[in-house]
Amino acid sequence: MRNLACCILSIAYWIFAASSCYTPRYVYSPTAHNVPILVNKGDSKLAFNYSSNFSDRRKGDEVVRNNWGYGYDLQGAYALSNKFALQLNYYHRKEKNDGGFNVANLDSSVIKYTRNLIEVGFGYYRRLTQNDRAIFQVFAGMGIGRFRFTDIGRDQNNVFHNHFHDAGITKLYVQPAFTVRKKNFAASLSTRFSLICYRDIKTDYSATDLDNYKLDSLTYRPRLFWEPSVVNTFGFKKLPGIQLEFQIGLSLLESPLFIDYRAFNFSGGVLFDLPKLLKKK
Repeated sequence: MRNLACCILSIAYWIFAASSCYTPRYVYSPTAHNVPILVNKGDSKLAFNYSSNFSDRRKGDEVVRNNWGYGYDLQGAYALSNKFALQLNYYHRKEKNDGGFNVANLDSSVIKYTRNLIEVGFGYYRRLTQNDRAIFQVFAGMGIGRFRFTDIGRDQNNVFHNHFHDAGITKLYVQPAFTVRKKNFAASLSTRFSLICYRDIKTDYSATDLDNYKLDSLTYRPRLFWEPSVVNTFGFKKLPGIQLEFQIGLSLLESPLFIDYRAFNFSGGVLFDLPKLLKKK
């Protein structure tokens, strides 16, 4: 019930922020889940996913407001044995949100983001049935990267400003997942707990700006996110080493200190199991 309440409150806040004069400064955006289908030693995954956040384009009071985010996730995994595996991920995003250039709007900034993150993980997987149709896995790892954004706009006095915020990111995560397979289809329910630490922050915001935009407390303590996701993969009978993957996930803040963050991620792409693909050839 607590997680459901957090989900409802997060979505309600996001909708409110998107429709009000307040322009959020998003300091977190979730990555796609890397849920490899590993059964035996030597199984692998090499995947490219196009990823997007919820997008919105609205026009009101002769002001157009945009909110979008897109990028890609490169994912790799390799089964070292019949129980243990390695995981490697690279995440890149370009995002934008704004309040529109309107003198009557107290916050008419245009915020543009660039995010990059590399993750390395080690995991355990286990076949739950003799026919390999049910698999449990859990990965734990660490990520390092930087989240940057620029803030260009004008205030109620029609005075333009140009600011920046650049934060180093250290991420610790645990990601258990349960997968059910049938022929060329697999469905996975994955849940990830991500602990985000902000460090080495560089910015030209004033102390008042940092307080107004919920940025002054980033280095006080790490932020914990609960991130459930549903991942589906579709294979081809004549190409056993190639599959299509689609997933949808949420990101919910579990820490008492609030920050603005993106709560959705949609991903779709193609993945390869190179040993199977080469063996087929």
